[in-house]
Amino acid sequence: GTYQPRFQIWSLASTVGKVPVEHLDYDFIEKCKDVKYLEKILRVLRSGDEGIYPHLIKFCESHLEKLHPRSPALRKENLVATAASLSNDEWSQIADELKTWQEENKKTETLLKQQSAFDDLVNENMPPIRGSNHSIPLSQVNVVSTDVCKHVHVCIEQKFDVEKECERIDVSEVESYPPAARITGDPKIKTKVDTSLLTQQEKLLLANREKDKGNEAFRAKDYEEAVAYYSRSLSIMPTVATYNNRAQAHINLKHWHSAMADCQSVLELEQGNVKALLRRATVHKHMGHFHLATEDLRKALMEEPQNAAATQLLSEIEKMKECQPEKQSKGKKILIQEVEEKDDNRNGKTKADGEIFF
Repeated sequence: GTYQPRFQIWSLASTVGKVPVEHLDYDFIEKCKDVKYLEKILRVLRSGDEGIYPHLIKFCESHLEKLHPRSPALRKENLVATAASLSNDEWSQIADELKTWQEENKKTETLLKQQSAFDDLVNENMPPIRGSNHSIPLSQVNVVSTDVCKHVHVCIEQKFDVEKECERIDVSEVESYPPAARITGDPKIKTKVDTSLLTQQEKLLLANREKDKGNEAFRAKDYEEAVAYYSRSLSIMPTVATYNNRAQAHINLKHWHSAMADCQSVLELEQGNVKALLRRATVHKHMGHFHLATEDLRKALMEEPQNAAATQLLSEIEKMKECQPEKQSKGKKILIQEVEEKDDNRNGKTKADGEIFF
């Protein structure tokens, strides 16, 4: 009497959460509109617990796709490609590409071993050490060596900053620096560098190195050499700071048009650059364009109202405008004399027949 209930409990538990076999049928699947239940039927069919029915699985998938095309049960994972899944043609193509890649790497490695393009560019047209061929009288050896030692100590303790030096020039501070010995007969420095074989990191490194050389030349007041090195740096990677530095070097050389072009390049890259406005105002001042210089200085003061250099230069220009005499148009008096010479055998005198004034 106790066996029958146990069997019923077991049979009920075994059917909970499962799909009856009667529902694994074409007619039932076709009439079923419950998407969730169809997904459950599809999972049972795919599991193979009730047998393997490929056609019934496809029929269930197509019916489910009509009801819910984006059903998660319809998603199929792409199997990872293995060596067995590749055809002979695909293997042949892969082998050829690998062989070509290896040959190109070997050629590049051989070329780099034979010649380093970066080292050649760095050492290209390097001038001798500044002052190396400068002869010094024997009597001045001690004095010169002392000055050189002082100069070296100053350079070590305080690194030269070309930006501060340019600001010092802008505010017209009085400070004397001993010029370095000029070398005569140096080869002309090329102002352009070929960077076709350099990476972006190498370009940045080389541009900064050329700029540092220009700063050193600027420090030694060799402005022509500074312009050359700044030009090399700009040919590699144009920057606002290098354009500003070269503009100041051109100003020191009184190359007004070149300085104007560099200032314009800065303002195209960075509108409202105060240093470029100050330098362009300086150029306008020397060229006699006081009105344009005043406009640039007012723009600079709008950006930096407390800028001492702009304030001082604006004051100087205002004084120059006041002291400039007004041009007055004055008529010119031209004296034209018509003289007719007559021979007088007795006294040899000449006689003026008339005078005309305009």
